Amino acid sequence: MTIIRPLLGGLAVSVLGSVLLLAATHVPAYSFSSGVPPGFSGPEDVCNACHSGGQSDPNPPNTGTGSVTIDAPATYTPGETIAITVTVDNTTPPVVGSPRQGFQLSARVPDSGTPLEHIGSFDLGGSMSVQFAPAGAEPDTNYVTHTTANETSWSFSWVAPDEGESPPEVVFYVAGNASNSNFAPDAGDLIYTATHTLTRTTTANEPDALPLALELGAVYPNPSRGDAQATLTLAESGAVTAVLRDGRGRTVRLIEQSTRPAGAHTLQVNAAGLAAGLYFLTVTSAEGAQTRPLMLVR
Repeated sequence: MTIIRPLLGGLAVSVLGSVLLLAATHVPAYSFSSGVPPGFSGPEDVCNACHSGGQSDPNPPNTGTGSVTIDAPATYTPGETIAITVTVDNTTPPVVGSPRQGFQLSARVPDSGTPLEHIGSFDLGGSMSVQFAPAGAEPDTNYVTHTTANETSWSFSWVAPDEGESPPEVVFYVAGNASNSNFAPDAGDLIYTATHTLTRTTTANEPDALPLALELGAVYPNPSRGDAQATLTLAESGAVTAVLRDGRGRTVRLIEQSTRPAGAHTLQVNAAGLAAGLYFLTVTSAEGAQTRPLMLVR
């Protein structure tokens, strides 16, 4: 007789006589008790593909009476360390078993392509309850997840990128699983999702401070397949011209020629149709000119 016994971490053991056969399966148990693999927190990622039965699931995401929440500030400055607390609150009684919680969180740049670009870095602060997502020999540091499913709240930090690399907005994506611990993916696990947006400010103490001259941030995503953007900050309102030049200094595209008010702006860089290679975005105003590189790939 063959007996299938589910184990923690989505593995199953087939016991046939005195022979043990170990095989990987898609049977999540205890909401991945030892941590969630990469790729389950973001707009393109769906925990319910396994938990609770996928598209035919009677309990699709966020249909339980609980929630997953992200406690973090609403703004950030380049290089700042942001404290984050994730909490899974499951108020729906499980059908069977006892509830155990898990989560995964990532930081993304809005409108940066598919999948969305990861941004910044995470600092676990020596906590024993969180880890980077297990991914073979080396963990994936773009994702933070639990180490055990016995907690309901987890704390860690996100470190913003430096000046010139920081987008106007960063979005934290989180998925939480209120598991019923029955080793079955389609019998009562409840998936909750949430987002939290951080808006970039100029300095920690002077959020409305303006530069003394034109400032052009780094182009992102970089490399890009065509569409990119950069943060442009003006001390005074005035005419702005933005062009793309190739490696020989030839202007290959006029990106913008307009009048903009003082303050921070998002400059959309349309490089569609240009050949792969290294280009340079130059923005000029009465305050001066700045140039940033852009690598196009096809």
